Amino acid sequence: MEFLEKAVCLTFHAKLDALIDIVRAKCGTAQRNYQPCTSKLIANKLFKSCCDLYVPEECHFMCTYEIDQSKTRSMLLQLVKQKRCSMRYLSAILYCASQNRDNRKCCADLDLNATQLQVGSRCLRMCDPSGTAIERLTKEDVTCLYNWNVIMYCHHAGIREM
Repeated sequence: MEFLEKAVCLTFHAKLDALIDIVRAKCGTAQRNYQPCTSKLIANKLFKSCCDLYVPEECHFMCTYEIDQSKTRSMLLQLVKQKRCSMRYLSAILYCASQNRDNRKCCADLDLNATQLQVGSRCLRMCDPSGTAIERLTKEDVTCLYNWNVIMYCHHAGIREM
């Protein structure tokens, strides 16, 4: 009987491990609605460590995967109105958020290029900052910044392995 119990237990654990692998493989993808693979705490540590290298300290308040829309708007207002952080560092902040990954598919799937926004695919460049440096912002970019929470969600979801 003991042999049978061990065999059943091993089979159960093998199936459980396989299921965990499947779940991990799909996290951060459209199949799982881009549910992030890493915890927000770990992701924010990665984000912050990159910002420590490439972004001035006065801009570090932007180096968080904040997805609450009211909080992100408050952060952006602080960025623009208080002028604590120059907008020229936005490209570096987005680069650190992306962890050098192209997250345009997530952003497009979450309608960041929806026709109602009237900016075409302009906002998608913020989802792949390693591909397109954001040298200057125009009035069309305000719509993109208004959706900062979506951009941060996709960048967080893009972190699939540690």
